[in-house]
Amino acid sequence: MTRLSREIRFSLVPPDPAASSESKNSWAGWPSTNAVVPSLVLSCVIEGDPDSGSGYLCDISIIDDLLRSIATDLLIFQPQRFPTGELMVLGIYREFLNRWTHPARLVSISLATNPYLEFSIHLEQDMNLTAQDDVTVQLTQQFEFSAAHRLHCSQLSDEENRQLFGKCNNPAGHGHNYVVDVTLSNQVEEQTGAIFSLGQFEETVKQRVIDQLDHKHLNLDVDYFSDLNPTVENIAAAVFEWLDGHFEQATLERVRVYETPKTWAECSR
Repeated sequence: MTRLSREIRFSLVPPDPAASSESKNSWAGWPSTNAVVPSLVLSCVIEGDPDSGSGYLCDISIIDDLLRSIATDLLIFQPQRFPTGELMVLGIYREFLNRWTHPARLVSISLATNPYLEFSIHLEQDMNLTAQDDVTVQLTQQFEFSAAHRLHCSQLSDEENRQLFGKCNNPAGHGHNYVVDVTLSNQVEEQTGAIFSLGQFEETVKQRVIDQLDHKHLNLDVDYFSDLNPTVENIAAAVFEWLDGHFEQATLERVRVYETPKTWAECSR
């Protein structure tokens, strides 16, 4: 079984009728504009067996045309239909299933409304859902904190610690600008059009995580790490533990902590 992902980028503005009907810079997105309007990223993942002749799971032009037509029909000309990101991704998902005729199966639909906030629907658990069935929507928001730490295990000798952790065992410690992705899931509430209050979500993460870790020396200032090596793996597990169960009916799905742009650890349900 093979999976294929494809995304489109577009500005939430009608195409200029005097301009070309084809994108000249699909990397930056189309329709493009110099107006100050939302720029969104819409992506999907499909799954199936590639064609034995062409090697294609699906011609990506088919996916592009479908995603772009949905973006145009549902969002660009009628943005008022979907006042929240949750309702928007739900509408896209239902329209995708209604229009999709390829034998490959839809695995997920994701809509990033800005670089730090994404709404998605994942179907790995039940590939037999239809457009009319209730589905769970995921919300992922990104946070940051700056902290210092020293990687050191008390059960190892000083030489063993230096061999294992190298410069990260510097007695004075060293710092990182950590980035944290927190993902919640729930069905969309009819009254609010959301899965959880975004303001309450941000306040909970700030109080329970960011305020505890930001501008701290993790080994010295955070009791949780007084006897626990503050690796990125252990930080991810700590953040998940501190947040789990604090979002009412919404479920904490996963926490991903980036120690650097090249290194992350994730803790999930």
